[in-house]
Amino acid sequence: MKSFLKKNSNIIITIFFLFLLFIFIDDIIDKSIIDNTAYNSYELQARAWLNGSTHLDHDYVHLELAIYNGNYYVSFPPFPSVVLLPFILIFQDHVPTNLIAFIIFAAEVVLLYKIVKRFKNSEFMAILLALGFTVGTNLLSISMDSGVWFFAQLINNFLCILAIDAFLKDKKALVYFFLALAVGCRPFSAIYMVMFFIYYLIKERDKTIIKRIIDNIKPLIPAMIVAILYMTYNYIRFDNILEFGHNYLPEFVNAQDGQFSLNYFVANFKQLLFGAIHVKSNLNLSYEMPFSFIIANPVVILYLYRSIKNIIKNKKINLLRVMIFITMFINIIFICLHRTLGAWQFGARYTCDILPFIFLAIMTYQVEKNDKIKLDKFEIACLIFGMMLNIFGTIIMYNNIFS
Repeated sequence: MKSFLKKNSNIIITIFFLFLLFIFIDDIIDKSIIDNTAYNSYELQARAWLNGSTHLDHDYVHLELAIYNGNYYVSFPPFPSVVLLPFILIFQDHVPTNLIAFIIFAAEVVLLYKIVKRFKNSEFMAILLALGFTVGTNLLSISMDSGVWFFAQLINNFLCILAIDAFLKDKKALVYFFLALAVGCRPFSAIYMVMFFIYYLIKERDKTIIKRIIDNIKPLIPAMIVAILYMTYNYIRFDNILEFGHNYLPEFVNAQDGQFSLNYFVANFKQLLFGAIHVKSNLNLSYEMPFSFIIANPVVILYLYRSIKNIIKNKKINLLRVMIFITMFINIIFICLHRTLGAWQFGARYTCDILPFIFLAIMTYQVEKNDKIKLDKFEIACLIFGMMLNIFGTIIMYNNIFS
């Protein structure tokens, strides 16, 4: 036990101070880390399952519920309810969902730290990158509350980091499995399964194409089982294996152009790229919702800066990094085709989905060179600025200081 504590003392201290940070922010915004939330759709769904039903017992007007055949359903993919099931059985009527959200957030910090450390990087670099990709991004604000919208993105992010960890350990089946679970939080995570599948096919050029396809289908079997379970659940509820409920939200039923349309693209794309944030004379922030994901997540700036610097210096392009960039861009296009970019948020929370893959792109530099990660002063400043901005912004968002 002593050797474990000594070996992991730095990350244990980091998580302790992270816990204090959450309590500090909660105190300012009048929340509690051990509270539940009024926007507890996933908990309501899990309780319905325990009562033998797939629909809720009545309407909850403050929640986004799908209405189908006169019944009210949670209109989001179901995996977060699976996560909550054991906690409901343990805590019964008082599930501390905000604390569960913190635990997932902290677990991601630890996992990011472990990945960076595995490649012989310093304690400072491992902790800096782990915090830079969590506290220094929109992930912080969505981790402060366990509401249905935030909780799904938080779990999706963690599952994608698990998939990346499996990829760096060359465990194909786990890559696909974790991403399949992530689809049950954020359906667009499926595009990263396609990315990895194509990457493996291209990378294994020493085999025949038939052999490559077979070798990459076998690891997909656990993910296929997860997909079958999701599709079965969709069919039970909506008589459609691909429908998880959003198309039956009144918001989209009544929309002239439906849930997805090219008509939404230009305005949404401008908002995600150029949405403004201002510092007022009293040093409070004034911002649009959403505002530019590049400003809200300075790791994106770090990623672009590092990519350009590498191309100029080495004059070569890495296959995986190119595929990551293309896939993330496709992800953003899909987001922009959606009728809404989300309402209450700091930054652009939908783009949290690309953060794990920005992390992977940065890690590929080290894997490629088999050397320690070296960040210059500008890159370190990006990470520190991200932490300061998102701590400040989270407090402002939850205090409803908007203009």
